[in-house]
Parts: sequence; C-alpha cells; structure tokens
Amino acid sequence: MSYQHIRRQAEELVEAAAIKKLPVDVERVAKHLGLNVVHAELGKDTSGLLVVQGPEDVRICINKEDPPTRRRFSTAHEIGHWVLKHHTKPGVHVDRGHVVLARDQRSSQGVDKTEVEANQFASALLMPERMLKEAVATSANPLRDVDITDLAKVFQVSEQAMTIRLTRLGLLEV
Repeated sequence: MSYQHIRRQAEELVEAAAIKKLPVDVERVAKHLGLNVVHAELGKDTSGLLVVQGPEDVRICINKEDPPTRRRFSTAHEIGHWVLKHHTKPGVHVDRGHVVLARDQRSSQGVDKTEVEANQFASALLMPERMLKEAVATSANPLRDVDITDLAKVFQVSEQAMTIRLTRLGLLEV
C-alpha cells in the first residue's frame, strides 16, 4: 500500500467522522470507528497499545504520563494500526516510542513497515492536508520558526511532527 493511499485513508476518516474544526478530535475519530480510548499508566517506555479481543472489543490504551501532543499522536497511530489492518489476530499490539515490540530484528531498528505506515496515517489524521494548507495560507511566506510553533499549537501536535508534515507536503523549505 502506498503512503499516499494511507494518508488519503486518514483524511477520508476525518471527513467521515465530521471533523470540521481544529484540532482534530482523535478520540471522536476512535469512537466513530467503535474503538474505546483508555488512558492508563503504561510505563515510561510504552506510548500506546492496541488491544484487540475481537471485532467488537477493541481498545486503544494510551500512556497518561505522556505529554498531550504525544498522547494525541499515539492515539492516531493506534487508530492507524486498526484502519490499516495491521492486527492479524486477537491480542495486544504494543508500541514503545515508535517501535512495535515484535520478534524480528527490523522492528527494533525502527524500520518496521507497519510502524512507518501507522506514523504516516497518524500524521495525516492529525494534520489533514487541506486544513494544514488553509492554516499555512494565513502564515508568513516563507514559514518562520514562530509560524511552525503556532501551527503546532493550533493542530496540537509537536513542533517536530509539524515540521515533518510541512516538509513532506512541500510547504516548508529545508
């Protein structure tokens, strides 16, 4: 599946959940999909869990100790795993930082394909292209550091996530 297709799926989900204003309400998106979001103590190395006990019993567990922007990204990331059907059977799918705890060597190196796809999905879900382009249109051209900071606050994402998304959309010159 192409990253473009993955990002399109995320943006279509924002529309299907009738999200019209910023920041994107990721818990509302999860609810739209029938997923319950639970905030719990998961330990310092675990940002999120996708708990699949059956097609009607799916929970996203988010580390309540993480900063708000990280919690939002983790929720969007776990939604991505669900939408992209990365879960193949019931169980607990654990993310520590950006790396899924799987048995293969590639996962521990942060190059696991499903993790990259879930990150692409999360980025597009939290910062839909149309909404981001509209917000950028009201900023200085070229974008300054302060503009990136302001955009990150509006979308309630980290400055790093905003910088990556702006760069990938060709809205920020590096």
